[in-house]
Amino acid sequence: MDTEKHETMPRGCRIIDFPRFMDERGGLSFAESQGHIPFHIERVFWLYGLTGCRSRGGHSHGHCAQVVIAVHGAFDLMLDDGEVRTTIHLDSPHRGVLIAPTVWDELKNFAEGTVVMVMASHHFDAEDYISDYEEFRDKLVELKPYNSTCAQEWDDFVDRAKNGTFLYKRGYMDYHADRFTDCSLMFYKRGELIGQLPASWDKNRHTVTSHGGLTYGGILLSESATTIETLNMMSCAASWFAQCLGAMEWIYKPIPYIYNSVPNEEDLYALFRMDTRLAGRSVASVISRDRRVPMRTLRKRSIAKSRKSHLTYEECNEWSTFWPLLKTVLKSRHNATPVHTLEEIELLASRFPDNIRLFVARHEGAIIAGAVVYETDMVAHTQYLAVSDEGIHHHALDGLIAYLAEERYASKPYLDLGTSMEPTTSMLNEGLIFQKEGFGARAVVYDAYSVPLGQI
Repeated sequence: MDTEKHETMPRGCRIIDFPRFMDERGGLSFAESQGHIPFHIERVFWLYGLTGCRSRGGHSHGHCAQVVIAVHGAFDLMLDDGEVRTTIHLDSPHRGVLIAPTVWDELKNFAEGTVVMVMASHHFDAEDYISDYEEFRDKLVELKPYNSTCAQEWDDFVDRAKNGTFLYKRGYMDYHADRFTDCSLMFYKRGELIGQLPASWDKNRHTVTSHGGLTYGGILLSESATTIETLNMMSCAASWFAQCLGAMEWIYKPIPYIYNSVPNEEDLYALFRMDTRLAGRSVASVISRDRRVPMRTLRKRSIAKSRKSHLTYEECNEWSTFWPLLKTVLKSRHNATPVHTLEEIELLASRFPDNIRLFVARHEGAIIAGAVVYETDMVAHTQYLAVSDEGIHHHALDGLIAYLAEERYASKPYLDLGTSMEPTTSMLNEGLIFQKEGFGARAVVYDAYSVPLGQI
């Protein structure tokens, strides 16, 4: 079998070459779960006595992946994912083909005496089979790469997705388009948009990130999207990144659960099915409106002291006054710089005035502390916090956080005080998180997963 003839395979499918040992006694090949087979083998079955048989298979699976091998003889394997259809001639006992879930397969043209062995990821389940080709076609998910002509359609979907936030709007994603090569994807079923994935492409690292310019970048889903459809979308995305871009890795940053107004963890199950590993984890400190942990006495005392200083708290648009303070604080205390320039944050705040807000603490009219808040339906997230030396003396940041938690965002389900990770080492800043937890905040993680694409 010549693998060069099958460079374009249906999504998730690939040829597997098993170890082969030959000597005067004959040949030996073997397969190991995870080592050669990209799943844990739950079932093995074999087909024989196929002389005169026109075909086997003629179905697809919703969940089950399979590897087929001609342990004796030869046959043709037709694979179809709705976009790519190919036929592979199998005639070597040391070579097999991985058939991904949701791919239609048909085995035919059996040579006399052929024996076919199949290793499967799941036990037999009649409900997992789709044996009608028209039904198979009806369930297919169609992938479309994003381009700028789709901007309005993209933004409209963000508004109605069950997990959309303003960070997914093109006006936010594209403000730094010069720094990231966009490779976002849109998914349709029967012509209806049911999901979209923000993504950026780093050609030098052969890596896709969803998305390199966003805190999180998990797949957006319509309320009607099912777990099976999400599996299909994630599988389609992985195959497209590997086959069309040549990507070797996909860094996936799911949306933390606090941003979801309805259950929305279909993508986490899909990641489990895709042999991913946890590549990064940041700890954010979040105050829950309904289950708030009592404040520590130390924070209560600090807030009381701030009130004796007669500070005032308000929302304002004095970005040019706050930004130098923020830059000074980040540089001197964390050896870091803001992710956004002043010009960028002013641009974004003008585009999303209801979502990006600046709150400040003043003493005698001067800004001595500030918080940049990213506001979504479920979460008020402090993107930046900074306090001057004078503000420290007046406990201004504690007073400002108390104002946000107890007044401005008292009705918001979650107030996210941000992560407490050192930017240069990614280690936990224990002093910073102790301060945040003193307000009754507790940990929510922002994860990043690595999806291997080199074998797709």
